[in-house]
Amino acid sequence: MTFFHTTKILFKLRFVALALLGLPFLSRTTLAETYQIQDFSDDYYAVIQTSADEDSEENTSINIIDAKTKQTLISQPTDIDIEYELSNSEAYQLGNKVSANIANRHYGEHSVLIYDDFNFDNKKDLALQDGRYGCYGGPSYQVYLKQGSRFVLSEGFTELAQGYCGFFGIDKDSKTLNTMTKSGAAWHQFKEFKVINNKLVAVRIIEEEYNSRSLLSITESKRVNGKMKVENYEMLPQYDDQNAAGTLPYIYTLIIDNGKKLVIDSQYKDGSEQLYYAFANKEDRIELLYEGQFDYDKTTKTLSFTNRPVLYKINNQGITVKLPNQTVLLKSQPNSVQGNLDEVTHFKNVRVR
Repeated sequence: MTFFHTTKILFKLRFVALALLGLPFLSRTTLAETYQIQDFSDDYYAVIQTSADEDSEENTSINIIDAKTKQTLISQPTDIDIEYELSNSEAYQLGNKVSANIANRHYGEHSVLIYDDFNFDNKKDLALQDGRYGCYGGPSYQVYLKQGSRFVLSEGFTELAQGYCGFFGIDKDSKTLNTMTKSGAAWHQFKEFKVINNKLVAVRIIEEEYNSRSLLSITESKRVNGKMKVENYEMLPQYDDQNAAGTLPYIYTLIIDNGKKLVIDSQYKDGSEQLYYAFANKEDRIELLYEGQFDYDKTTKTLSFTNRPVLYKINNQGITVKLPNQTVLLKSQPNSVQGNLDEVTHFKNVRVR
C-alpha cells in the first residue's frame, strides 16, 4: 500500500505552516498529520501526530487526551512505522483508526497503545509504544500508571516493557507479570514478578539452554522467605509431533503405565558418539540420567546397564528394574514405543552380544 493510497482511507488533519525566507516565492513548509487511535476508554482518547520539517526529519508522538476537558495528558515521542500501523488497521477492519489493545506474545501483533491494569489496583494504566527496542527488533513501551487523576511514568514498569520479547504478560488470577527473552534458538529466559507496594519483585526466574545431549539445562530461581533459592536440573525439550511426522527425534523412546518417559539417544562425548539413557517424569523433568557402559542382547532385543546397585533392562515390554531384594517391571503403554533398539549397536559405549 502506498502512502497516497493510505491517506484516502485515513481520518487526518493537515496543517501547513508557511514561513517566508528572504527570497520571494521561496518558503519553508512544516507538514503535520493526525491519526486517531481506536477507542479504548470512555474517559480518554488518543491520536498519533506526525510532523516533518524542511529537512524531511519526521517527529511522531502519541497523545493521550481527556475526553471531557480536551486537555493533552501525555505526549509520548515514538518511533513507529505509521504506514504499517495503517495497513494493520485495514486487516482488523478498523476503518480510519489505528488499532489498540493488541498484545499477542511473544512475536505476534502488538498495538501502539495498551490500556489495562498492570499493577492490580483496579485502575487501568497505559503503555505507549516508543519504538522497536525489544528483543530482535520487537516493540517496546513507556508505561504510565494511573495515580489519582494522572498517569505517571513508571521507571520499573517501563523497564519491564523494554528489551524483552513482546509486551509483558498479565496473569490476573495469580496477580503476576511475566516476561520472556532469548538469545538465538538455544537460550531462553522467563521471569515472573509480583507487584508489592507498586514495585516489581521477581519471584521466579527460569533460564533454559540446550546442552550437548539436546536436553534442556534448567536453572530455576524461586523466592522463598524473601531469598532466591536456585535449583539446577534437566528436562526433555518439547517437540511438535506434527512437524516430526508423528515421531520424536530420539533413537528410542517409550512411555510407561504411570506416564513417565524413557528416552535413549546419543551425544558427542570424549571424541565419539555415545549412547545415553534419560528417565523423565510426567512433566518431562529428568529423574535419572545415565551415560556409562551399556550392553545390548541382539537375540532378546534388550538394552541393559548397571547404575549400582540397580540393574536396568529395557525392551518393548518396558523397563525391568532389578534391585538387590526385588525385581520390578515398569510396563510400557500400548503403542507408546518409538524407534528400534537395534540402532544402538554402533555406539562406542555399547557392548553387543
